[in-house]
Amino acid sequence: MTSETLQFVHGDAPPAADVRVFDSLTRELLGAEFTFRVVGSSHYVSAPTYDFHELSTCDPVDADGATTLRLDGPTVADTDPSEPAVDGTDRADGRRRLTYAADGLACATLVERRPLAAFPADGAFDVSYRFGEDAYTTIDIGTDGYETYHTYPEFDLALFTRTTFESVPSGVLADATDGDARRHPERTGQPTD
Repeated sequence: MTSETLQFVHGDAPPAADVRVFDSLTRELLGAEFTFRVVGSSHYVSAPTYDFHELSTCDPVDADGATTLRLDGPTVADTDPSEPAVDGTDRADGRRRLTYAADGLACATLVERRPLAAFPADGAFDVSYRFGEDAYTTIDIGTDGYETYHTYPEFDLALFTRTTFESVPSGVLADATDGDARRHPERTGQPTD
């Protein structure tokens, strides 16, 4: 039986649990190797050069920063597609935007709940696996990111994601998000008042 949720976990280390890989492909993006995998619970993408690891899984996850998406609920076919997706909790319009930043890399993922009929079953994908009738996980790799489909016939759902990456100069994200003096040597030893 399939879970009623899908978890997205972004982090700087590989998943703690072993993942069973059904298909994989390594490609260069932004000057680094990214490995894209269809795994038993969904998908896993990694780029060790950027300390980037994304796991999408139907299995329960106990991880800081995990985002849980419900598989039931409205699809984008039920709503106005001209409205932009926003960060935050699951929206009633079937869309959500996830962001993640690591030193040197920024990532944004658009997630859309689409009707199962929207899935291009005869499409060509870079990485894919058919788990059962109408149950697929696919990854299609572009020049600045990738798209996935996760299909759930029991929910009449084709969960679509589009992830884009942006290279950020080393240190920019850390400077903006971390006040740690180790990253700001000019602040070390300075008076505080």
